[in-house]
Amino acid sequence: MNTKDTELLDVSLIIATYNEEESLGYVLNEIKDFNIGEIIIIDKNSTDNTKNIAEKYSVKFITQSREGWGGAVKEAIELSSKEYITYMDGDGSYNPKALYEMKNLIKDLDAVFCSRYKDGAKSPDDTFIRALGNKFFTGLVRFRFGCDITDSLFFYPMFNRRILNSVSLNSDDFTLCLELPVKVHQQKLRYTEILSEERERYAGKTKVNALIDGLKILIGIFSIKKL
Repeated sequence: MNTKDTELLDVSLIIATYNEEESLGYVLNEIKDFNIGEIIIIDKNSTDNTKNIAEKYSVKFITQSREGWGGAVKEAIELSSKEYITYMDGDGSYNPKALYEMKNLIKDLDAVFCSRYKDGAKSPDDTFIRALGNKFFTGLVRFRFGCDITDSLFFYPMFNRRILNSVSLNSDDFTLCLELPVKVHQQKLRYTEILSEERERYAGKTKVNALIDGLKILIGIFSIKKL
């Protein structure tokens, strides 16, 4: 695959941040030569220098007005303008090389999802609890909805904007990670999954609470109607 021939100018990249001053510069430097059409930083009122760092780059910086991580992502999706939409965290854990592979595949599909566990792979950033939780939720999603994915909680998708005409995203928390692939599957849209590593955070600490957020996701799964 020749990445130099892969065009990303028609892609909107969303990055959600909260106090990521230690890692955001690393993330933006890593992707600065990817020629991504639009980069949107949606920020949860960071109290550090996240905003000042973002403003050094050619990005749109938006302070989120909605509650929750899912609410922030949905807000940024609505404000995006390109044909294709993708997402990365601002902690340096996502490998941007996957953007090229997803873009090459999406030409013939509606959505592409990344998995840390496809073909038996593992995530180097996993704890026992995280790995167990993801296995449980992914198994539940596959059983309840028949969705053909191997990683329900790694939100690294690329999708065509047109799917929003039939896919309604309602989750304001991390349930959004699995709501998107579930509803793409329910609408019988064309999708596939690729392997992409999750790297260790470049800096800082995770904002995810395994117990509280896990409970919200469990409730969220059963709030999604089966078709």
